[in-house]
Amino acid sequence: MARSAVLRWDNVKTAPVWLKDFLELDMISHYPAIIDPSQFTDQGGILVTTSAIAAIGATSVAVTALPDAIPAGTFLYFGAAGSGKIAYVTAAAAKGATALTVEALVVALASGDTAILSRYGRKFLPSGTLLGRTYTERDAGTGFGPAATSDDEFGLLLFDKEDLVRYPDIELLRPNAGVTVAENFLPGWSGLSSGLKAVVRARWNTITGAD
Repeated sequence: MARSAVLRWDNVKTAPVWLKDFLELDMISHYPAIIDPSQFTDQGGILVTTSAIAAIGATSVAVTALPDAIPAGTFLYFGAAGSGKIAYVTAAAAKGATALTVEALVVALASGDTAILSRYGRKFLPSGTLLGRTYTERDAGTGFGPAATSDDEFGLLLFDKEDLVRYPDIELLRPNAGVTVAENFLPGWSGLSSGLKAVVRARWNTITGAD
């Protein structure tokens, strides 16, 4: 019996414009795949970037123009976990604002520090993200993370993931499955290294998609 069920896409956040062929079941990864949420930030979140140093005790933080509004009562976590770089926003900031009013800082912020405010209260990852892991990670039961050229296994995320933490199970487009991919429509394509672009081109049929 032919395995030729075409998947529906009406349950994903964004239509997969990068996928240029009808999808058959044998093109999907056959093994149970999971993702490692700790390796990702929320790609659907609001990026907040400081534009100047904010000293201990400061109640205003200069930022690059906000891509979206930040409500009062928001905690922003800058830097690595445990760094103590936390800002509590005490007044709402509109989209485009270049300063945040915050509770007196306990730890200073450097210029260029970043924080991501999740729009959904969880980590989001878009369809088409290039994922990878090494055999060592696979054997240890570690889930897929952002692809690196040193990885042994690769896949393209088929469905948007609205909550990586609660639902780490994923479906991947298998390499060498004869599927045509519009490479320029893959999330973050322009920012991929030449090595990772070569990984994609070696494993899938790639074209340049038109709007």
